[in-house]
This record gives sequence, C-alpha cells and structure tokens, in this order.
Amino acid sequence: MDLSRYTALFLTESRDQLSSCGQALLEWERVPDAQDPVVRLFRSMHTFKGMAAAMGYANLTELAHRTESLLDQLRSDPGGGAKWIELFFRVVDELEQNVERAVEGGDAGLDFSELVGELDQAALAAVPTGSWAILRPEALEPAPVARGREVRVAVRPGAIMRGARAAVALGKAEALGRVTAVRPPPAAFEQDDFDGRFAFQFEGEAGEAALADALRSAGDIAEVAFGEVVPARDLGPASRGRQIRIDVRSLDAVMNQVGQLVVAKGRLAELAGESGSPDLKAVSARVARIASDLYGEVMRSRLTPVWQVFDRFPRVVRDLARQLGKRVRFEVDGEETQLDRTILDELGEPLIHLLRNAVDHGIEPPADRVTLGKPQEGLVRLSAASDRSTVLIRITDDGRGMDRGVMLAKAVELGFAGPETAELTDDLLLDVLARPGFTTAETVTDVSGRGMGMNAVISRIRSLGGSVDVVTEVGRGSTFTLRLPMTLAIVRALLARVGTERYAIPLAGVIETVELHDSRLAALDGREAYVLRDRLIPTVRLRERLGIGGVLPPGRQPAIVVELGERRAAVVVDALLGQQEIVVEPFDAPKGTLPLFTGATILGDGAPALIVDPAALV
Repeated sequence: MDLSRYTALFLTESRDQLSSCGQALLEWERVPDAQDPVVRLFRSMHTFKGMAAAMGYANLTELAHRTESLLDQLRSDPGGGAKWIELFFRVVDELEQNVERAVEGGDAGLDFSELVGELDQAALAAVPTGSWAILRPEALEPAPVARGREVRVAVRPGAIMRGARAAVALGKAEALGRVTAVRPPPAAFEQDDFDGRFAFQFEGEAGEAALADALRSAGDIAEVAFGEVVPARDLGPASRGRQIRIDVRSLDAVMNQVGQLVVAKGRLAELAGESGSPDLKAVSARVARIASDLYGEVMRSRLTPVWQVFDRFPRVVRDLARQLGKRVRFEVDGEETQLDRTILDELGEPLIHLLRNAVDHGIEPPADRVTLGKPQEGLVRLSAASDRSTVLIRITDDGRGMDRGVMLAKAVELGFAGPETAELTDDLLLDVLARPGFTTAETVTDVSGRGMGMNAVISRIRSLGGSVDVVTEVGRGSTFTLRLPMTLAIVRALLARVGTERYAIPLAGVIETVELHDSRLAALDGREAYVLRDRLIPTVRLRERLGIGGVLPPGRQPAIVVELGERRAAVVVDALLGQQEIVVEPFDAPKGTLPLFTGATILGDGAPALIVDPAALV
C-alpha cells in the first residue's frame, strides 16, 4: 500500500505531538516534582513513535522509542529525572528539525547515535519504576496459529492515521504467512470513515505471540484477537462524525469565488432596484441570502484557534531567558480565540519580535528586580480576545518600561522629532518606534539593537489591516496591543463620498454616525474637535486630508465616529452612501500616496473604491 498520501498528515500531526512535548517539558521544568507533565510527555512521544513507525521511518522511530523508554522509568519519580530535561529538549529539537527530511526520503541518512547513547546512559542511571500496563501488550501464550485462523485487529480509538497503521500491520502479517479474506478491503483503509478495525484469515507457522507482536509493532494497535469470523456489524460503531483535511489553497480558491459572488450580488441588487421588477427583486434577495450563508460557512472553515501559533512561543521565551540569564514566567490567555488562517500565518514573526523585546529590553536581571522590590521572576503575558469583528492580541511585561525622556532625546538626535517637542505622547512614541533604525540600545547583539524590528512589526500589522497601540510606564512595564480583523477577504464597510470619489470604511472600527453641528465644534489641543455627549472628539475632515478642493455640498455634513482602543475621531465626509460587503483586494499605493488606505475594492457597479484605514485617522 502506498503511504505517500499520508505524508502531509504525518507532518501536521507529528508537529502537533512534538509541540505538545515541548509544552510538557516547559511545565516539568517549572515544577520538577509534577508527574502529569511526564505522563503527557510520554504519551505524546509514544504517539509520535507510532506515527513514525507506521510511515516506516526507522531512525525517527528508534530515537522516539529510546526517549519513551527513559520516560517510562521516570514516570513515578519525575523529580529524580529533572536532571535530564535538557536532554529531552535536545531530543525534541532533533525530531522537529528532521521530520521534514524524513518525509522527503532522508530518514535512512539520519544519525541520532550520540543522542541515543546519552539516552541509554540515562536509562542505566535511572531506577526502573515499573511500566504502564495500559500501554504494554498483553502476554500471549506462544501457541501456534491454526491454518485459516481468524485474526481481528483494532487500532487504538483516537489514533492518528488509522489507515496507515492498519496497512502497516497488515504488511507485518503478510511477512509471516499467507493473509486472505481481509475485511474491510485494504482500499477502505484510505477512506475518512475507516474506524481502525479489520479482520483477516492467516495461514502460517508463526505462533499467536509472534504474530501479535508483529501486528503491535505497527504502533497504536489496541487489540489483537484470534477466533471465529465476526459479523460485519461488529467491526465498528454504526455511525461516526466525519472530518476531512483540506489544503488551505483550496479554501483560498473558494473564498476568491465567494468574493466574486459578493460583488455580483451587489450589482444584481442594484439592477433589481432599478428595474422595479418584483420577480427580479425576489431572485436578488434569494441570491443575497445564499451568498451570505455561503460566506459564513467558508469563513467558519477558515477560522483557526490562535494556539496553533501561540504554542511555539513558550519555548522561544524560555530559551531566550536562559540565554540572557533572566528568570521569566510566561503566561498565555485566550488560546481558543479564532482568526482567519491567512492572518494567523503572518503573525508568527511580529509576535516573536515583541516577545523577544519584552524579555530582552523589558524584564530586568534577577538581582536588579530584587533591588527594585520586584520578584526575581519577571512576567510576560501573551493574550488574545475577540472584540466585535476584530481580535485583540496583547503582549504585556512587568519590566522596566520605556523611559520617554531618553527616547525623546534619541528621537531628536536622529531627527525623528523636532527639537521643540516637549513630550513624547503615545502617538509620537509609536511613530518613533516605527522608524527604521531607531534604537536606544548601546550595543548590537544577536537578539536586538539594530532598530529594525519594531518597524517590521508595525508595517506587517498595518499591511494586514490592523493597528498597534503601546502603553508603557517606567518601572511598571509595557503593553503592546495588536488589533486585527478576523478576516482579510470580505468585510462589511460603510461607503462614503468625498468630492466625486467613493471610499469604504470597515465597520469594525465604526462606532456611530452623526450630523456635524457647527454649535458643537470646539478646540482640543489646538485642533478642531466635536462635542459628542459631553466628550470632546478630534475631527478629521477627509476632504482636507485628501487635498480635494471644490465647493462643499449644502447642508450639514455627516461624520463617522471611528474608534481605535481608547482613541476616537469624527471623520467628516460629504455624504454617506450606506453599507455594503466588500472584497478586499491587495493595494500597492503609488509613490506619494497618503498612508490612509489599507486596500481597494470593486463596488457593485464595477467602480473601484479605496478602503480607508481608521487607524491612520485617529
């Protein structure tokens, strides 16, 4: 049986299991006497070993097996085995680095002899503490297998790659004798609803124990029984939930088609309204409902919990803290918060940079923290939460914070702020941090100091249609907040007209719309503001910001109140044109274009419109 169809699944699932190993190791390192992390580490390594064995990757399997054997000995005495945690970290690193090489056909060239030797030495030094009966094959009498004896096999419920394991187990049996009457047929092993149970007739000289051992060597074989033929109804439950794995590129293609459908839906609605035909209006309304339902289903299929990216960060923080001689407690909240897979894939690098900054620049060395009356162990927290149609991701530390005076002096020195600047406000601080080459570090290290990281972070987040906020206090720490749309593909927007052009403002950042009364205009820090329910809100006249001349339309102008974090602004436009679902298209702004736009879209009548970035207005 060709196992190549399982390689993508093996890559995905093996990374999940090795990530779980890393999480368990971090917990074990924090609480050396805790037994649960060792149990979880054993189980994840056992699962990885079974998957590697099912795929025929002998060297990966051997390293995982030796690791599993040592963990088995340490099960009841985790504190005594804590001295080998660094060895286990190295094993997980080696497996992570070589999984893809094995899949590409390079398993035979892998050499883990040094690690295997260290594991064997550790196993000799460890005190055997028994074994887990639930994971050990049952003792079988070495009775010979009768000619034509029925053999029933069951893959462990919940095991990954059931079909691959069943195929490998069947191959093990064929190596010992004649296998016939396989039920269900081997072709069924490749079906998504295959439950892992199969039976066959075996003829050969091998005893029951030898045949059972061969079958179990395929990995995650929960049952091997010898007896009469069982009815087909006993081979599995009557029904199971069905799941399939889909390539992200296929989902992207479907989303693109749904986007085109949304554009066509808008145009159809306009034509139906102009025609006055009741039948055409009814068809248009039905198409609109179908398009909305289809969009909802596609979006749900694309949303991914953020833990799939967050899981790699505890190890990053741990290794960096050890490198810098600091003690850091890393906490993660909101791991089940969901984001579009496309956005989530782009977040890894910016988040790693912010976390490295928090550990390197934020958290003080243990001795300094004690002097300041802080605990030796610093805190870095990564959290995610949904906020309307956006997601907020925060990186917080309780370290030294940013000294605005020092940063202002550096900004003036580099020409990023004028010499007359008296205070580094939050807005100006973020603007300075986003400048390429800005850094207050005195030396450049392999961790930081070049002044390019924050520029890359802010540029990446803004390219995703998001924004960055920072709050910092000397001696108390800093918090960076990333606000991101749940999806980049299709968003609901408010359409506004300025001059002869139409613009789209995503509703995720819109609070309300108001009419601009001259009697409510006031001044705030030298700029125009609007009094809204006893609160002063700065105004942004989009016509002036875009440099559009001409005569203003008669009557009161509408204003769109947008919000970003704690900041608000009233964006004054010429007219409001209603709401519409828009498809966000990539936008490469021509040289000299104001940094106000995050993308472009095609409206229902086929005309293009630019998408305004609320973050650039507040």
